[in-house]
Amino acid sequence: MQPCLLILVRHGRTAGNRAGLGTPMSGWTDTPLDARGRQEAEVLGRRLAAGPGFDAVYASPLSRALETARIAAGAWGPVRPHEGLREIGCGEVDGAPIEEVKARHAALWEANLRQDDDDFRWPGGESYRELRARCLAAVCSIAAAHPGQRVLVVTHAGVIGQIVGALHGVPPARWEPFRPGNASLTTLSWQGERGVLLRFDDREHLDDRGRSDDRISASTRRPGG
Repeated sequence: MQPCLLILVRHGRTAGNRAGLGTPMSGWTDTPLDARGRQEAEVLGRRLAAGPGFDAVYASPLSRALETARIAAGAWGPVRPHEGLREIGCGEVDGAPIEEVKARHAALWEANLRQDDDDFRWPGGESYRELRARCLAAVCSIAAAHPGQRVLVVTHAGVIGQIVGALHGVPPARWEPFRPGNASLTTLSWQGERGVLLRFDDREHLDDRGRSDDRISASTRRPGG
């Protein structure tokens, strides 16, 4: 069986991706793209159109990923929603403003920032260990369905970070080392249960202003997106 070439895309920007204490915990909360995010998806679409085509397009069922996929890869549709590509579920704090989460769950906030507990979860949410297992199962199933083909996968920062982290032997709780920017490209060659990273967080199609929007201070950094 030939390997599948997976091109992973983080969705375009949403209002929740902007740095600042008013931003929410972006997990399963269904936040749409903002104007900048739609522009990023259009620019990405032009870059993809200039290269080889795709045999299939998959996306997280959350609207920010589906919209990015439909704008950037409509020519290769239909877009196939895949539940395994959702962002991490943050449970009771999902969608809540960061300042509220820090005030109500100060100890949990600090524990999450330490990134040393694979079983960490927000109340009622998903653990990092569970997230990684879900993400790897998703890409394995997609690759198995498309041997020798090129597949576009539009998903979230947390999902891409877990997949790339697994390839580098980084524990699931370490959600920050491989956090890609909005509308970026990450390419994997995947066969069976193993993958090879060919490219990570490629944003050459975006201008410098778009790149600077991804800088998040230590006081507001969080998983999800």
